[in-house]
Amino acid sequence: MTSEKILSAARELFEEKGFDLTSVREIATKADVNVALINYHFGSKENLLLAIMEQSVDTTRLKLNDINQSPSTPIEKLSQVIDLYVDKIFSNCKYHQLIHRELSTTQRPELVEGITKILNRNSSELRKLMEEGQRKKVFKKDADLDLTIATLFGVIYQTTHAVFKKRWARAGESEEVYRERVKKFLYDLLGGYLIK
Repeated sequence: MTSEKILSAARELFEEKGFDLTSVREIATKADVNVALINYHFGSKENLLLAIMEQSVDTTRLKLNDINQSPSTPIEKLSQVIDLYVDKIFSNCKYHQLIHRELSTTQRPELVEGITKILNRNSSELRKLMEEGQRKKVFKKDADLDLTIATLFGVIYQTTHAVFKKRWARAGESEEVYRERVKKFLYDLLGGYLIK
């Protein structure tokens, strides 16, 4: 399908070169389509990035919804969410760095607003999970859920970013051992904070 080819080419180029340094013409060449088709399907380079994000976030939201709907305990669900996000972000570091780079720019406020709206959908699913834990009296009633979510993403961002990762990974530590260390840290940190 043409739109899928365009999305795949754009994502690869955005991750490799960055959003600003990637032209619509380059995306068209990589996808082997006419520039007019990109405009027809997406309207702009910004809309193309938002469509890529929609795809990624929708997939994660479905997984979060499955976790929320499962009969697992709130503690098990928290563990599953940590596994989901650590594995997802470790496996797609360049994509997540691209999104953070765009969030940190002030040049395109409309794009930042669009990205934020998309990301907030998954934050709402995470909040539901934690609120369930509070209702079931497993998680502390006064726990700050917003900052808990911010901590989850902050730790994962810091530990997967190409520059910071060199600072936090131990000498000789394999990628898998490092990833499991991050998971354990998050289980201990968030569990210690949330669980009564």
